Amino acid sequence: MGRTRGSALWTRASTQQSWGTAGSQGSATWIGDRGITAPTGTRWHVEILLDVLEARAPSEHDEATATRFHIDIYSEEWGFYFCHGGRCSWIRVTDQPFVHGKDDFNLLGLTPALTDIGQLVRHLELKHKVRFRREHANIRTNIPSAEPAIRAWVGTL
Repeated sequence: MGRTRGSALWTRASTQQSWGTAGSQGSATWIGDRGITAPTGTRWHVEILLDVLEARAPSEHDEATATRFHIDIYSEEWGFYFCHGGRCSWIRVTDQPFVHGKDDFNLLGLTPALTDIGQLVRHLELKHKVRFRREHANIRTNIPSAEPAIRAWVGTL
């Protein structure tokens, strides 16, 4: 059986917020643009899991068989993950975009600003002839009452 990726595998380089990096600035801009207020002094997170299934995207998946797109947004960084056809790319943005593990689809050079991530999602859908079911996104966050604003944004991707 192939590897699975869940939020528990997401590693953070620091337990301290680092508001001066490109990743933290992108995250701060994204949350502000959604009108979401994160609790002060809390390391917040938003994890968006998209799948091609006609059901809620499962929390776990098999990289060997799944087609997925994840957007992980944290107070100190953000990143995205794409798997399809037994290959995957996982890109994180801290002080700059970098490959976390592997980049089978060569997405590092295509890394957009977080505010433009929808363009990358649509590009991947066209290129690989898939459709991510935004209406079935699995959204996980520790920000109270934020899910409706996040879900509305996911619908625009």
